[in-house]
Amino acid sequence: MDIFKKKKRRFPKDFKKVVKYMKDKRGISVSLGESTEFLGYYNRNIIIHHNYDLRNNGLHMLLYECGKTFQPTTNIGINSYKEIDKDKYPDEYKVGTILADADAWSRGYDLAKKLNLQINKKKFKDSMNTVLINNYKNN
Repeated sequence: MDIFKKKKRRFPKDFKKVVKYMKDKRGISVSLGESTEFLGYYNRNIIIHHNYDLRNNGLHMLLYECGKTFQPTTNIGINSYKEIDKDKYPDEYKVGTILADADAWSRGYDLAKKLNLQINKKKFKDSMNTVLINNYKNN
């Protein structure tokens, strides 16, 4: 998809609702790009891969990335795994990342409920499981 098509692509209603909430309430913008990630509290931007179906898995990924923005910015609590030496304690680090990701999914789902989005629970859970399993394999 060329850059013109990415910029001109219309967001579906529920996706747009989340984008507006994040911009108005959190000061975080959302755009389409070549990857999916929350760029951090200083960049204040979430990127969603342009190939996603924005009504289903794209919306799910957006909610997941939004869930990350609701986590504490410190390395305590759910983010305490960031203090673990990944090379010295790889299993503990891996478990910590999975717990943090599961927490982000939960917070994203809570946002969907708060915004009264019509989310298919099974599809949302399938998206969550796919990401958690892939992250587990890659960490």
